[in-house]
Amino acid sequence: MILLIDAGNSRMKATTFSESVLGDVFSVPYDDKQPLDCLVSYLEAKSPVDSLVLVSVLGTKFEQAIKEYCTDKKIRLVWASSSQVAHGVKNNYDDPTALGSDRFVALVGAVKQFPKQYCIVVDCGTAVTIDGLTIEGEFKGGVILPGLQLWGQSLIGRTSQLKENNLKSPPLFAKNTADAIGGGSVYGLVGAVDSVCTKMKQHFIESGAKETSIKLVICGGDAALVASHSQLEFTLSPHLVLTGLVHYI
Repeated sequence: MILLIDAGNSRMKATTFSESVLGDVFSVPYDDKQPLDCLVSYLEAKSPVDSLVLVSVLGTKFEQAIKEYCTDKKIRLVWASSSQVAHGVKNNYDDPTALGSDRFVALVGAVKQFPKQYCIVVDCGTAVTIDGLTIEGEFKGGVILPGLQLWGQSLIGRTSQLKENNLKSPPLFAKNTADAIGGGSVYGLVGAVDSVCTKMKQHFIESGAKETSIKLVICGGDAALVASHSQLEFTLSPHLVLTGLVHYI
């Protein structure tokens, strides 16, 4: 069995891959658990596992623990990482290896899922990344914003009287503080995303792209919420990173 794992900052996404098809995707928030414990529990539930293809933002301690586990269990381990050129993506970061591996794998997913198109890829996780990709698969660069939870937490954490927020369905004209913070967080983030995407799209058009050849792609845990409030037309691809991981098998 082949497993694909996207180990993010706040949750793990996992699926199987068989006969060129992704299985059901499990999204598991870490909550009070250690990410390693969540991953090991999933692996043991799916045993026997032949191969594990993994992208992670959790650092070297987590990576070393997974390597030791896979060696002990005789599981083939494939780490997805950023590089200068791979799987149809040319990485123009100043230091290509410094680009977050999850961002790079999402770009691989975009190139494969939307070939011969300009792509603006928005990944709405703990942080929100917005990355530009040319029709030739050249990564132009991007921006990083605080994710939705961080918008609200930054305000609550620095004020003594504000203790909660409503991020799920905040009204525009809030009549209580929780809704007001939630609205500011949601509409503030959406406004920032729309502004950056519009600027990137205009840059591509001024560089000779046809508007119809530019695809706005959104993924990540808060993708549906952001897209629902956006003034732009996004293609929702919630498992874009897992789609990219397929090409590392």
